[in-house]
Amino acid sequence: MIDNGKTQQQLQQQLPLSRVRTIMKSSMDTGLITNEVLFLMTRCTELFVQHFAREAYTASLSKRSGETLKYEHLSQLVNKNKYLEFLLQIVPEKIRVSEFLEMLRLNRSSASDEDYETGTESEMEDE
Repeated sequence: MIDNGKTQQQLQQQLPLSRVRTIMKSSMDTGLITNEVLFLMTRCTELFVQHFAREAYTASLSKRSGETLKYEHLSQLVNKNKYLEFLLQIVPEKIRVSEFLEMLRLNRSSASDEDYETGTESEMEDE
């Protein structure tokens, strides 16, 4: 028997409703979030995370990389599947710090070149 008036579904929830509500309010232009909507969003999120982890784990088994799910398995799944494209910034591939610093250097140098070229063009127009 379930006591305290909680339903079986509420007992099975893994994500805290208050945290999901906070995230929803911070990322969407919403007014009132009803308990029904909050419950559905929480449950959908839980199901998505389970599916995502299961898919990554299955893919890792096929590559014989052990029985442990690792971040690299998640990021590889995101990069290979078009339907997970929305997670590219959230679960990017790991890179070394030296590679990241090189990317920053290249971005800054290309931005400087563009600024210089744009500045030159506008100076020529003024003349």
